[in-house]
Amino acid sequence: MNLNKAKCEANYSFKYNQQQNGLGATRANIVKLLKSLDLVGWSTHEESGKLDRKAFTRFKTGSTAIFSKRTHVEAERSAVSILIDCSGSMNEFGKIYVAETLAIQLSRILDKADVAFNVTGFHGRQSSLREVGSGASIAVQVAYEIPIFIPFKQWGESLQRCAPKLGSINEWANRSTPDYSSIAITLDELAHRKEARKILFLITDADCYNEQHMIHLQGVADKLGVTIIAIGIGATSVKECFRSSDNVISGEGLASASFNKLLKELK
Repeated sequence: MNLNKAKCEANYSFKYNQQQNGLGATRANIVKLLKSLDLVGWSTHEESGKLDRKAFTRFKTGSTAIFSKRTHVEAERSAVSILIDCSGSMNEFGKIYVAETLAIQLSRILDKADVAFNVTGFHGRQSSLREVGSGASIAVQVAYEIPIFIPFKQWGESLQRCAPKLGSINEWANRSTPDYSSIAITLDELAHRKEARKILFLITDADCYNEQHMIHLQGVADKLGVTIIAIGIGATSVKECFRSSDNVISGEGLASASFNKLLKELK
């Protein structure tokens, strides 16, 4: 595929700098969810520092350890994957442009929060399960999925370096939707990250989803300790498949009241 780098960079800059009312609340909710900042605590039984009024009883018995000090306790670090459905159905009604805006705005928030993250698109080839033959000779044709991943932003890559790739997301919507394999592979990759907190933002139109397959993947994520936040583009079935999910219809979806309510409910 031949892409115009300057055009992609300009598209990225435009969407990166878009001002969305309410996005500040989303940013605060995501940062709180990720817990990537150092926590402040107190160490007691110190011989210097701030006087601990609760330690006066020890002072009466001759103890000088009646002070407390601020301590910085390293919080849990987070690893985040943004996985974007780049199948052909995402071309309908401009859904891929909405997904692109969401991915860029999420990347902006995560970058400013100093969180390790990547952005990956997927499409590929697939076939469905179906019965062939008749009578006693009926057999089940085995389904297959061949996912193709598009590395818009790799782990450790700066936003500046990957800006043209993020600005090209709208150009990649084609082929089929190997959703099960793509999500399963991404969950496995996240599970092997060293960070304590692992989150997958899934952006999809959920076209032709097998709900039972997706519900199974929610269970897999639970066992692996990965939180899935599914963002459906348009009227989708993500809420029937994933516990933490919401549907959006435009690039302003991240700032919506329902999406912020979802973030606040996550622990």
